[in-house]
Amino acid sequence: MNKFLMTLATIVAFALSSVAHADVKVSGFMQQIVGMGDEVDGGITYKFNRFAFGADTTTDNGWTVGGSFAAEFGNMAAGGLSGYLPTSNSMYIQTDMATITIGSTADAVTALVPRVSAMVPGGGHDGGYQFLFDGGSIASTGVNFAEAYYAMANNRINIALPSVNGFTVNVTYTPDMGINSGTGIGRSAANATESASHGETSHVALSYSGEMDGISYTVGLGSINGNAIGTNGAAVTSTNNDLSSVTAAIKLTMGNMAFGVMAFDNGDSWGQSEDADQANHAGFNVQFTYNMGNITVGAGYAHEEKSLGTARATTAQAGNLVAEDSVTMIGVGYDMGGGVNTYVQLSNGDHSDGDHATTEVDPQVLFAGISLGF
Repeated sequence: MNKFLMTLATIVAFALSSVAHADVKVSGFMQQIVGMGDEVDGGITYKFNRFAFGADTTTDNGWTVGGSFAAEFGNMAAGGLSGYLPTSNSMYIQTDMATITIGSTADAVTALVPRVSAMVPGGGHDGGYQFLFDGGSIASTGVNFAEAYYAMANNRINIALPSVNGFTVNVTYTPDMGINSGTGIGRSAANATESASHGETSHVALSYSGEMDGISYTVGLGSINGNAIGTNGAAVTSTNNDLSSVTAAIKLTMGNMAFGVMAFDNGDSWGQSEDADQANHAGFNVQFTYNMGNITVGAGYAHEEKSLGTARATTAQAGNLVAEDSVTMIGVGYDMGGGVNTYVQLSNGDHSDGDHATTEVDPQVLFAGISLGF
């Protein structure tokens, strides 16, 4: 038995020594957030606590091939781990012509349109950690104050062309918006039924970065088009509208000051063609920050509106009523160095279902957090 084990170990050692391995990089992020306020449940929570593995190597023909895997520590009672967006599990091939990414990854619009909503300290990755405590949004579709399917790492192919004179173009093809890092990897009969997500989808985005009279700026423009939702219809004869969304943003930086504006319009993507009152969803973000060394102060305002359309109208929102969500935020951030950041933000929200007879909920949230990146 001992001779057999020694022989097996020798064979494995020689086999492994003949295989070239790429260098692996490990990174991560952790934080804790404390919040309280009016008309919300306060407490201690977290968001985007994650770890990630990445690796890359150079092939014989000079291409760079790499990949990354990231996972977020989610609700422990529901399984603990989930795919971390927007780079959940993907590989890429970088050539002189383009960089092609395959797998569960971000789309072109998410990558190139400036994320203005995250500028104010406490904004996080998608507009604000106040939504961890304020769950009363009525006009949101997916992520608050963002275009359709923002930051969803669906299984797709993304082509990023090299930047030329400040211009960058990305194109993404997604076979099915219902297949993402959170729905499993199986392609069996369980995934053959029509889903509540849009189907085949394309993303096209263009960004330009430049400088003029001491002001550096980045402008981004994106378009999303795709098939209709499979199971959205209220009747067998329903004809659902196709996915059609546009978004644009500009971010200006002059010395210690930064200013950003972003707008999106998802149109009637979640409605039906036979609606007497068509569905719609649109909004905008305006943010300003001032940096004083390790300290950053900022203020912002975000607003969005949504109508469900006639067929999907509910008792909470009739088809001809327009729901609205607004939030005003003031934040202060302090970079302690060594990858440690702290912040505090006061967020004032306003939610309306469009019916003046409804008693509105206008939450005010004060939250603070400390994070460590490594």
